[in-house]
Amino acid sequence: MAQWVYDLPTWAYIAFFVLIGYPFGALQSAYFIAKVFGKINIKEHGSGNAGATNVYRVMGIRPGLCVLVFDILKTITPIIIINAFMYSGRIWDISAAEYIPGLLVGVGVFMGHCFPFFLKFNGGKGVACAIGILIMFDPIILAIVLGICILIVLATRYISLASSTGFISLGIVTTTLYTEYPTIISIAWVLAVVGVFNHRKNIKWLLSGEEKRFNFKGGSKKA
Repeated sequence: MAQWVYDLPTWAYIAFFVLIGYPFGALQSAYFIAKVFGKINIKEHGSGNAGATNVYRVMGIRPGLCVLVFDILKTITPIIIINAFMYSGRIWDISAAEYIPGLLVGVGVFMGHCFPFFLKFNGGKGVACAIGILIMFDPIILAIVLGICILIVLATRYISLASSTGFISLGIVTTTLYTEYPTIISIAWVLAVVGVFNHRKNIKWLLSGEEKRFNFKGGSKKA
């Protein structure tokens, strides 16, 4: 990559990579799949969330899985491109510090997904994007966080509780494993804070007892 990128001030360096990822994140698969195949605006059905869980509950398992896979792939793709471009084709075989540009691109995808400009900055909750980031960055953290989430879902059937806890776990586990990399820890907590913020309605429903439990056969109006 051109030397001028490395010479940018810290804020501009961060913004550069985040802005690369944002357009990928703004590709709202839930919105477009619901429009094309269901002839509906997913924002007007179920919980109103443009994410895989709401699509599953409104349209069924196949559309829901399509959204999940697409959102993971749209996160992985730009990170692969950036890593390969910056490190002579190397994608995973790089140091923790070298992962930072890719992580910033992942943050951009995450933000674009959660706050897409064409949906008035009201998109999905970022769970699939966080999975994509961890696939590229640290599958061990992904396995730990997913394990926690799966246990919570099996015990409570509250997807929102599992997702919120998963985001917090992401911050805690990353802080524990990457004590020498404050930038990486900061990125993890940005994802965690925004992820929990996106679940604020669900948290309110959980506290009031209004949140619906996940039905593995489909059906529940909140996600």
